[in-house]
Amino acid sequence: MLIEKLIVRKTAPQKEMIREIPFNLKGLSLILDNTSDRSQDSGNNVGKTTAIKIIDLCLGAKSVSSLYYDPDTRSENLAIKELLNESKVEAELVLRKQNKRIRIIRQLFNRGKRIIDGKEYTQDEFWEELKIIMFNLKEPYPTLRQLIPKFVRVNDSTDESIIKFLTATSNDTYDTIYLFLLKILRNDLLSEKDMLSVRLKECENKHKMLEKDVHITSLDSLKQKNELVEKELAELLLKRKQLNYMDTYKDELEKRRLLTAQINVLEEKSQLIEFEVTSIKKNISKLEGEKNNVDLKQLRYLYNEAKEYMGELAKTYDKVVSFHNAMIQNRINFIIMQLELKESELVEVLTKRDALLEEKKKLTIDMLDEGLLEELNLLNTKIEKLNVEKGEINQSIKILEGVDSEIKDISVKMKEINDQLDPDSINKKVSIFNKYFSAYCEKLYGEKYWFVYNSNWKEQKKFPVSLDSFKGRVGTGMKKGVIVAFDLAYMKYAEEMDISAPQFVIHDKLENTHINQLKTIFDLCNEIDGQYIIPILRERVGKVDVEFIEKVKVLELSSDDRFFRLN
Repeated sequence: MLIEKLIVRKTAPQKEMIREIPFNLKGLSLILDNTSDRSQDSGNNVGKTTAIKIIDLCLGAKSVSSLYYDPDTRSENLAIKELLNESKVEAELVLRKQNKRIRIIRQLFNRGKRIIDGKEYTQDEFWEELKIIMFNLKEPYPTLRQLIPKFVRVNDSTDESIIKFLTATSNDTYDTIYLFLLKILRNDLLSEKDMLSVRLKECENKHKMLEKDVHITSLDSLKQKNELVEKELAELLLKRKQLNYMDTYKDELEKRRLLTAQINVLEEKSQLIEFEVTSIKKNISKLEGEKNNVDLKQLRYLYNEAKEYMGELAKTYDKVVSFHNAMIQNRINFIIMQLELKESELVEVLTKRDALLEEKKKLTIDMLDEGLLEELNLLNTKIEKLNVEKGEINQSIKILEGVDSEIKDISVKMKEINDQLDPDSINKKVSIFNKYFSAYCEKLYGEKYWFVYNSNWKEQKKFPVSLDSFKGRVGTGMKKGVIVAFDLAYMKYAEEMDISAPQFVIHDKLENTHINQLKTIFDLCNEIDGQYIIPILRERVGKVDVEFIEKVKVLELSSDDRFFRLN
């Protein structure tokens, strides 16, 4: 999958070309910032990274605001924003897959459409279709936007962005991504593995929440407690049975026994309802906290984001805040209704129980020996108390065993999948990747780095993959070059292993890379059967052969010729 060209045009009031950028189908494509040396000129806002951002939008990035909003200064380029919306600007990305062309249109204004080969898609459908086109992947996981940032690196590099190219992403997800990229496991198993990981995390969190409840300790502790209660209960029941009752009192005693059994049933039911009432009250308290602690800063950002897509909104920001609180209050009101039903049910159960207790009190056996009656009453009181305690313990055990059973089932399924990971096969594939990666690093820095898949990462509580070198960690100054080596090596790996993946790599912000490494990177591009696309200041490549630079240049910008031609 190659990028043939990018077209950006106005569509209103009539069609008008802004840019048409044909990319080199093999090797290097440079987007040059040719800002003059006049002191008032600056290369920071001519739009040299805009082409990359637009390509990223065509490949599923969400927000067109990245074209005019600067998160560092929290400011907007109003001229670009106005141009996009009033001239209904759209981008067309032409991809080439073997001899077939795929045309992707992303409209860069509010409520803009997403179109592939003339067919309009919703955002989710757009992602799914692109994932099939780019990676031949139909399964839910990994997602398109978990994969594309590996090939289109738009954001600033961080210390670990060589292998950690996503934000706020779990180790399980990264494991799925790398197993997919290296084609170590079948796609269907990878997708199932990722879904199981999400479910397992949810169950573990639920288990922790239950153990924090005042009525529930650990499952083993509950079972030990239950055994002690049952043992004591059995002893008391035997002792009551051994009392020498006369036939005269059998009917009265049987009626008392039946009443006790009914009371115990109601007591167990009331305990369960009380547990549910407590949980509902905690949810209400949590929602009240959400209403009182709403992140106004985040809500303001979402409100502004909505304005970008929809234009002027019918509701003011204050009304949005009120609406947000009203929505939470509606949820609270709904849960309060459920609470009232449960509390009403609890009152009904307790009323029935109390009525039976009153009936039991009225049941006397006058003719029974006074000492025997006192002993019998004492035994029955202890038995009733133990039965209630046993009911609470069994209910807690049932809840925890349900969660533990689900965790066990998920763990078994995940083990079945993980057992299919053959260490020899993994090492063989990683070795093929390192054949290219180590060679590229050595050409760049005279030092070999290698990529490692950590098979026991979960047990060791490590990241699934890592980079190693003879000198230890990758230095900050070398990081950009190692990222280039990593991504170009993957392109060679995908080619050798016949993996369906983009045959292009797009990098931003290579200005800090030393000129010697830049020359080596440009030389490496001749070895790949794919594309390496970068925006860069012309002055950074001034020492590279001029004829070569002109040959690989696909776009040149300056303060007099900015990307959107707004000067």
